[in-house]
Amino acid sequence: MAVITINTEFGTHSQLVASKLAQQLKYDHIGDELLAQIAKELNLSEHEVGAFLQTSKSSALRLIDKYTCSIVQKIVDSGHGCLDDKAYYEKTKELVEKLYTNDNIIILGWGSQCILKDRPNTLHVKLIKDHDLKIADLMEHQKLSRKAAEDKIKTKEDDLKAYIKEYFNADWNDARLYDLIIDMGKNSLQEAVDLICENLKHKLKG
Repeated sequence: MAVITINTEFGTHSQLVASKLAQQLKYDHIGDELLAQIAKELNLSEHEVGAFLQTSKSSALRLIDKYTCSIVQKIVDSGHGCLDDKAYYEKTKELVEKLYTNDNIIILGWGSQCILKDRPNTLHVKLIKDHDLKIADLMEHQKLSRKAAEDKIKTKEDDLKAYIKEYFNADWNDARLYDLIIDMGKNSLQEAVDLICENLKHKLKG
């Protein structure tokens, strides 16, 4: 019975890690992409959102409301950071705190490593990757020039750093915010999942 937070550098395939980890542990996982997908698929119809949440097998999804979906969708669709949108911070903070009480869940982003700092039965994970490897990956898979790849990584990571600094007065790179830091340039997807599972087991025993 635990909550795992995953916060990542850009280009570390965090969605794949979270999805595989959730399957292995039989946990739920929730991040921006899931909420934006729900919002788009339901077109934010209040009736449809209500029906979706009532019939969902995931108890965690029942904690998500229409307004949360709309706020997150706006941020995701804009392509810009959420630093200036206080509503995003307030709604995601509220959701993270609700999810913590739900248990057995993986939370991607939202400053969850700060919101749930020092809470019992939590494991805070950060995924990192060598800068040049991230650039090469973007150039290959998104057909970007080196300059475009560098700019995209810098923009995304600067947004993350600024968000954590603004709302939590913390340094996104501070290792003390995390129980486990995994280099995704040196570990496969399955190896990363296994490392998280192993550390979770020790954390819960301790």
